[in-house]
Amino acid sequence: MDLTIVGAGAIGGLVGGHLARAGHTILLVDRERDHIEAIQRQGLVIGGASPFTVRVAACLPHEARGPIGTLILAVKTLHTREALAPFVPLLDKDGVVVSMQNGLEETKIAAMVGVDRTIGAFLTFGGYYDRPGRIVYSGPASLRVGEIDGRITPRARRLAQVLSDFHPCEATDNIQGFLWGKLILGTIYFATATVDADVVDILAQVEARQALSAVATEACDVAAALEIRVEAVDGFDPRAVRSDAPGDGRAADAAWAAQIAYWKRGLARRTGVWRDLAVRHRKTEAEFILGALIDAADRAGRPVPRVRALARIIHDLEEGRGQMRWENLDDIARAG
Repeated sequence: MDLTIVGAGAIGGLVGGHLARAGHTILLVDRERDHIEAIQRQGLVIGGASPFTVRVAACLPHEARGPIGTLILAVKTLHTREALAPFVPLLDKDGVVVSMQNGLEETKIAAMVGVDRTIGAFLTFGGYYDRPGRIVYSGPASLRVGEIDGRITPRARRLAQVLSDFHPCEATDNIQGFLWGKLILGTIYFATATVDADVVDILAQVEARQALSAVATEACDVAAALEIRVEAVDGFDPRAVRSDAPGDGRAADAAWAAQIAYWKRGLARRTGVWRDLAVRHRKTEAEFILGALIDAADRAGRPVPRVRALARIIHDLEEGRGQMRWENLDDIARAG
């Protein structure tokens, strides 16, 4: 398959590099000139879980040409519209855009290219941009693709087959449920990023888990109001950690244990949100991820005071106000 990947950072670089090595025709597109020039000069270097170097075509956005059959969008949610806009006229008449992003960007993409030309992707494998021309792979996790309307189509199956040349992938009839499962877990990750500690150390604290459960409960309520069938994420079922979940707590313990195991398997110990705040000193995706959750809550008529408190704390950290501290979790829990 010929694939144009817009956004050659952690996710786009990993997908493009692995699929190029598997023999697919890949074009990596990124606005960071240093990154593109390094790839053109030395190839794309993948470090971490499966190190290799691969020669792959790469260019700046204005250098790309159509027609494009399949475009994978792998930019931060902050840049969805501006990154995709130049490529809309380059799409083939049957071309599709595949969102490999956080949040609920499929709705935004569909507004630009049409629902029938939009495919969603749920992924939990990860990595990070290390330096120009080099991406670090943290290791495998989950990958699914699906049509927005829930159909299992030949093109979704074909895409899953192609992506499986990098990472095992399935076509699903409930991509919305997987995206919401990841959105809820992502909200939890935003909360962990307000503390200057490893994720596993945060999850080991009972009081911290209670605050994280409170945030997850609000998000689950919104999904239920919208009739979304939330799916588990790498063994973590957001519904099991609800503050009002029935039972003796063993399901919640199993869900948290699955997350601890996930973080112990990978190379990273802290989230990309924490890295944005503490290392790269730049805006996170909170405005668009937590913002999408808050917008959905407003549509559903569900109060989410803890999610709103979390969004305010993240915003303060982005602006250089406040500190990463354990007390932030207490503040979030008390917001309810």
